[in-house]
Amino acid sequence: MIQVHAGKIPAAITTVCTGLLMVMLVFFNISSEAFNPVILVAVLIPPALTVPGLLKGVSRSYQWLCFIALFYMTHGILLAFTPGRLVPGLIETSLCLTMFFSAIIFIRARRRHDQGAH
Repeated sequence: MIQVHAGKIPAAITTVCTGLLMVMLVFFNISSEAFNPVILVAVLIPPALTVPGLLKGVSRSYQWLCFIALFYMTHGILLAFTPGRLVPGLIETSLCLTMFFSAIIFIRARRRHDQGAH
């Protein structure tokens, strides 16, 4: 039987959710009437900084992404209560919650794996 590292699936889910969040942010910012490229870049920098660490499986990047996800989740909740922006707000909130919980699962699995190795 092939053993799969317990954190592979949560790592993949976290990485996919991060990419989808960034694509969603680009799409909804570009389609907005008040599009500003400076704001778009400022919104994309925090999750983009964690992507190299996510791809390498660095636990610290997942920890930082958890903090970042909470800010975007707050933004998604506020966006959901804005008239006419319910769907983008719910999408952003659900992506952030999925990203947060899968990152936490990855961090715990990585910690158990590292402690078992010593």
